[in-house]
Amino acid sequence: MNYAFTSDSLSLHLSAEKQTELMENIEAIFQPEEEGALHGDQEMPDADDEEPKVDLEDQQKRTEKLKSILPTIAQLWWCRSEHMELATEKLADGSRNPKWRVPMGESGILKFFLQILSAHALDSKLKIQILRLVGNSCADTDENRSRVVSLNILPSIIDLLDNSSTLPFAIPVLYNICLDYGENPRAAIKMYIRLIIELLVTQPTEVDLAPENTAVIFIQFAAYATESAARLEDFVSYVNLAVAYLQHIKFQKGLIAYGALDATLTALVNSYTRFDSRPVIEGPTVPDEEEAEALQQMRSGLNQALSDVSALPEFKEAVPVVSPFSSSLRRWLSSPQLQLQVCACIMLGNLARSDAACEEFVHTCAVHKPLVTVLTNANDPQLLHAALGFLKNLALPSKNKEAIGDTGIYDALPRLWLLDTSQQIQFTSISLARQLLTGTWANVRRVCAALSQDHDSPAHMRSKLSLLIGLFDRTDLEPIKMEIARLITAVCREFNALKGRTEEDMERVRKKFFTMHPDVGRPLGFMVSQDKWPVVRSEGWFVYALMARHPEGAQCISDLMHDVSVFQPLVHLLTGKNLVDYNSILMTSSEPSSAELSSTTTPGPVTSSPLNIQTPESLKTDGQAAEMARIDRQNALVLVNELLRNRGGEMAVMRKALFEDLLKGGANTLLANKDAVSNDEDKKKPPDPPGDGLAASYSMQDFA
Repeated sequence: MNYAFTSDSLSLHLSAEKQTELMENIEAIFQPEEEGALHGDQEMPDADDEEPKVDLEDQQKRTEKLKSILPTIAQLWWCRSEHMELATEKLADGSRNPKWRVPMGESGILKFFLQILSAHALDSKLKIQILRLVGNSCADTDENRSRVVSLNILPSIIDLLDNSSTLPFAIPVLYNICLDYGENPRAAIKMYIRLIIELLVTQPTEVDLAPENTAVIFIQFAAYATESAARLEDFVSYVNLAVAYLQHIKFQKGLIAYGALDATLTALVNSYTRFDSRPVIEGPTVPDEEEAEALQQMRSGLNQALSDVSALPEFKEAVPVVSPFSSSLRRWLSSPQLQLQVCACIMLGNLARSDAACEEFVHTCAVHKPLVTVLTNANDPQLLHAALGFLKNLALPSKNKEAIGDTGIYDALPRLWLLDTSQQIQFTSISLARQLLTGTWANVRRVCAALSQDHDSPAHMRSKLSLLIGLFDRTDLEPIKMEIARLITAVCREFNALKGRTEEDMERVRKKFFTMHPDVGRPLGFMVSQDKWPVVRSEGWFVYALMARHPEGAQCISDLMHDVSVFQPLVHLLTGKNLVDYNSILMTSSEPSSAELSSTTTPGPVTSSPLNIQTPESLKTDGQAAEMARIDRQNALVLVNELLRNRGGEMAVMRKALFEDLLKGGANTLLANKDAVSNDEDKKKPPDPPGDGLAASYSMQDFA
């Protein structure tokens, strides 16, 4: 800042006597006026009060007197005199008299203190006296208000609202500057909006005291008051103010209750049609870089607020799936404007919270079609994440899975699987693919179909599933590895479910599947070898047992058992021992060797009793580790039994003996645990009738 007087032109070393003399000079200016001075700092008079008559000659004399003491004030400031606060207080007291207000501005006194206030860190007491001087000088005095605005001091004054000591003085100063000043309504409202956002909304009491339609008022201004919000700065301020209130659930509910959802969408559209750099209709001038950034931040904030609003139960009650509001959002899915698409995905996705709503979205509104187009063409991570989240909701009902698959979504997803720079998009897109093919044969065929129909092309023996297996080998991220493994288990389930297809047809399909995907075992091995997600590990044991029931799957699982990271968990599950310890026991055991069991001519399983599949969807897995372990052990027994039945004839003698011993030991462990669990109940129940033998109690249980 440039002052009228600088440290170079003034003495910085004043004796105490000289400082006292200078103070007396300042006090002498106002002594003749004391009797006529007004009491108390001034606020604006009512409009009906008579304006005092102006004596221009007297006004000029006062201006000259103030000019004469300006060097004195500057000297006190530059030498950091302890009298500076008192001198400012005397000037503030003098400006209570209307006759001194214009001279305060004309003499340069007001500008001097405004520049000090905005450019220096001051003691709170001095700030208070400067605020008094500014407020009194601006009361009913447009000339001084104009000086404050032209120097852009309003932000500095507003910043003082954060300080409890200066707050009581800053408020009346702003009141005197802004109220009823014809040349400054726009600057005033801009500053007041910032004031409310940064001060009022952050106060805990504001949430309780403000009416619940407060956000509605500001949104409606932005949406419909084209004159009040004609400038981009004003428009952004209105919306940001509404967004600040919408951070609280009270005002979110108010937005719904007062029917302002449509106004909110209108405000968001206005940000493009009236102010965007590529306006849809003719509007104001193109925003500069700083304004464009403010506009973008405003849109993001409004989108977040709408996301919160749409998550409320009241939103679902107020907005049916088939409604004008929902229809507007569905049109936004195909909009060229990014934030409109994001907003539509989030708000409609929050409506898709029930099977009925999701089915209506797909089979009545066909909303999945523009969403698949988004996945095909979009590159923005925020939009892709929102679209994937919406589609994951829609994919939950089994009635929707095949319909969504029919839109070509499995042609769009591989692009997202390869987005190594956006791992969240990778994970979510794989999860969506898994969700869509679970229990849906048509989608399983899509993900396993050859990439090329040309028999001479290498792609003829590769599929979209091959791409995922390649990603599994390439990535180091465990969640992505796990999601790929879970997708493969969902595929394998379908290959083992007849559902109206002949066994011959399914055998042919399984053979082709394992021929095209010889490396499918690696992701499956990862499922059972990890211990981070016990439920997923249980899912792996179930699918292993399921696959082993058929020769093609049994060969895949048998090959996996050569991997110690897979075989070790199986040994531990069935015997409670590590693989090394278990082998030692086998080699030193004096009991009849399980290898003797293989001396029979029949290479089939230990028992020919039928094995029933148990699924644990009905089991609540939280906190039930013991029950999960029991089910895993039971499924592992089925697995070993089926491996012996389907692959026992091709196994080496020692390997077959090892599996037979595992089956025997695991069965004994399972029976012992079962007896231990039921021991306390035996006294309360009659004894069980004779059963059909140990093998009949085997079953496969599955965790969802």
